[in-house]
Amino acid sequence: MPENLIQLISIAISFIIILILFNFVILLVFYKKPKQGQAIVRSGLGGVRIGIHKGIYAIPIFHTMEQVDLTIKKINIQHKEKEGIICKDFLRADINMNFHLRIPNTPDSILQVSSAIGCEKTFDENKMKDIFQAKFSEAIKTVAFTFEYEELHQKQTEFRDEILLLIGTDLNGYSIEDCVIEYIKQTPISFLNPNNILDAKGIKKIKELTEIENK
Repeated sequence: MPENLIQLISIAISFIIILILFNFVILLVFYKKPKQGQAIVRSGLGGVRIGIHKGIYAIPIFHTMEQVDLTIKKINIQHKEKEGIICKDFLRADINMNFHLRIPNTPDSILQVSSAIGCEKTFDENKMKDIFQAKFSEAIKTVAFTFEYEELHQKQTEFRDEILLLIGTDLNGYSIEDCVIEYIKQTPISFLNPNNILDAKGIKKIKELTEIENK
């Protein structure tokens, strides 16, 4: 075999080995796989890509990469004492509810959350509560005012379902997995304000019901 041909073959083999090693290094260093319960949002060269179950390449300078938390987050909403919810019969109720939220495992939902809220905030339940508290709280107040106090106890499932219906599905990419009513109880009369017209009606109602019970 001619010496030149041997040299060419040696160069070709060396080139192939270098190429294989280079690809291996690229795979080892720049290939990022999401952790359990997380997703990757990569932006930069090639546009935005979402990694959920499989990894994606993220090369510094060309790409920026962020993690998104896909685990369930619990948002606790409480209304009690002076902040008790006013019912249809003007009685106040102390209510404690837990909303369980998560991001669906779909690229569209993950992209929507990353754009509207930001990837970093998905890991912080306190920041999540800041985002959703006003919306959830207002829904509880609105629906509670359509129920009398006794009905809140008797129709808790209906009460919960109407709250979820009012909240709707526009949650910046999140979905509500579950909603649990921890307790509903009457707000003590000592926390009612007699100078508030609604509380004044509630106090009158309580006294009337108490007199009936005593008789």
